[in-house]
Amino acid sequence: MDRPSGGGAGRAAVGASGGRAAAGPSAERAAAGGDAVGLVRLGRVLVAGGGVVGVGLVVNLVATFFSDGPGGVLRWLVPPGIALVVGMVVALLDAAAPKYRRPGRFDVSVVIAIAAVLGGIGVGGFALTAGTEYVAGYLTGNESGADRLVKPVAKPGSAATITVENVTYTSHFTRIEVLVANNSKQAFTIPIDGTTFTAADGTALRADTGKSSWPNRIPAGGSKHGTITFKGHLPDSADQAVLTFKSGNTTFTVSGILLTR
Repeated sequence: MDRPSGGGAGRAAVGASGGRAAAGPSAERAAAGGDAVGLVRLGRVLVAGGGVVGVGLVVNLVATFFSDGPGGVLRWLVPPGIALVVGMVVALLDAAAPKYRRPGRFDVSVVIAIAAVLGGIGVGGFALTAGTEYVAGYLTGNESGADRLVKPVAKPGSAATITVENVTYTSHFTRIEVLVANNSKQAFTIPIDGTTFTAADGTALRADTGKSSWPNRIPAGGSKHGTITFKGHLPDSADQAVLTFKSGNTTFTVSGILLTR
């Protein structure tokens, strides 16, 4: 009886080994769930978009607390808008890239990822931004509003000329923009601790020094802008008001301030 040829067994072994070697990467991809094209790591997408929103909110908060006015609404809308775009791009790139790994718990389809971006980063980001803007405006007095001043009013004096340039009604405050020109040869200071804004019916608002932005010193022959913030508003029927500065026994009044209703 002839003995089996060792060559045939060797070839069979080699063939089997070669087949396993050739099928190695495919087997690994299959074990990992295939190429998993279309799956998105949702956590990474939300972190990327949320990071952009967070940085934008911090920048806007700093700007609001250190500025003299509310700034533009666009400044607040930019961060969530950029975050929405970033979230979409990260989701689409993640879905298009092959993944040689086992799908994780938070891997979702690209459709679900886009819906999460629109809802979480889009709607949620804009809602969070609007809420933060509201709180920051209330704490600082730098809220947006409508100008109620009919025309600028100036009150000249021997030492100073005070011009009321703007009277803005916001959601919670009345903000008055004032230009103070020093007509004297010495620098001086006009305190606003006792400053009032009074309607014809006697309703008076008192200046909130913490939310106002007022120059400490007006140089001789120079001029400075200042913002006086009052909590609340005059009655809706008030179409004329008086701005009064008090310093000790000295009173300086700017009358004839006409307001729209």
